[in-house]
Amino acid sequence: MGKKAKNLSEEQVSQIAKRIGAQQKQVSARDGANRPGRMSAYLVGGASGLVLALAAPFLRPVMRSAVKGGILVGRYARQVGSSMKEEFEDIVAEAEADLEKEKGEIKEEG
Repeated sequence: MGKKAKNLSEEQVSQIAKRIGAQQKQVSARDGANRPGRMSAYLVGGASGLVLALAAPFLRPVMRSAVKGGILVGRYARQVGSSMKEEFEDIVAEAEADLEKEKGEIKEEG
C-alpha cells in the first residue's frame, strides 16, 4: 500500500470479522440442507423414468390420438389462414380500385 494507507481500528476489524463469520455460517447451512433434497429429486426422477418405460406400450394409443388432434388443428389453422389471406387480398384490390376511381374523378374536375 502507499503512504496514504488508512489504518483500521480494532472495532472496525472485529465488525468485519463478524460479518465474514456470519456469511460463512449461512453458506455452510445452505449446503448441508440441500443434499437430502437432491437425493430425493434423483430418486423421483429415476422412478418416473422407470414408470414411463413400463407404461410406454399403454401410452402409445394416447400419444397417437394426441398427434392426430394436432394434425387436425394444423389443417384447420391452415384453412382459416388461407381464407383470411384471400379476404385481405380482396379488400386491398377494392381499396386500390377506389383510389383509381377517385383519381379519375379528380382529373375530370381539374
